[in-house]
Amino acid sequence: MADNKPTFHHLNNSQSQRILWLLEELGIEYDLVTHIRNPPSHPTAPFRSPPSLQATGPYGKAPVLITGAADGNRYIAETSAIATYLIRTFDKEDKFGLKNGDWIRDEMLVSIAQTSLGKATTTLLMLDFGLLRNGTGPGGKQFDGPEIRNILKELTRELKDGPSGGFFMGKEPGRADIMLEFGLTSIKQRRSANLEKDFPELGEWLQRVYARPAWKRAIGKAFDGVYDLTTFPKGPHL
Repeated sequence: MADNKPTFHHLNNSQSQRILWLLEELGIEYDLVTHIRNPPSHPTAPFRSPPSLQATGPYGKAPVLITGAADGNRYIAETSAIATYLIRTFDKEDKFGLKNGDWIRDEMLVSIAQTSLGKATTTLLMLDFGLLRNGTGPGGKQFDGPEIRNILKELTRELKDGPSGGFFMGKEPGRADIMLEFGLTSIKQRRSANLEKDFPELGEWLQRVYARPAWKRAIGKAFDGVYDLTTFPKGPHL
């Protein structure tokens, strides 16, 4: 039988950290290849993927997963696609509930992580990098704080009204929890909102994530445990 051990390409201080967490939650064997971002002083692509990551395939950015031989050594890019492949392939006990759990809720929350939350945090980062500027009209600063707070209110409601247990999908993290980690970590670390003060339920959720043995193993796998999203510029726009 062909080996199906995947190879995961992980970039420092990036959203690929949540896939490393998922791999540890699944408890499977995998090969890990790490990559360091270009330095801030890079003349054309500061903070971007280095040549080693670009050489992995057509997308050239993290995360990247290469499946094992049993699945044809396929090249998979994008966090949601990788997470879904890993769970469908290796979650034999349906721990993540994609077969018999509330997959509709899971899909909805994953969509929020990818669209509403992802768009809002990316917009703030682009403002920080000086790639965007706030408009001058009444809605000119809609994405410079207010939008993040609206999304955090929605996520707080989902966490409080959802299944009991402390995670968005219940007593154990689901795919949605995996996907929401990066956006909420970014908000916490970059102080886009004060989770502990204004959205304590989300702050407590994040601490439960960080307390998971699988999370601690994932953090310890690379870069001396450093996962620092404040390394990127912080502009004066807020």
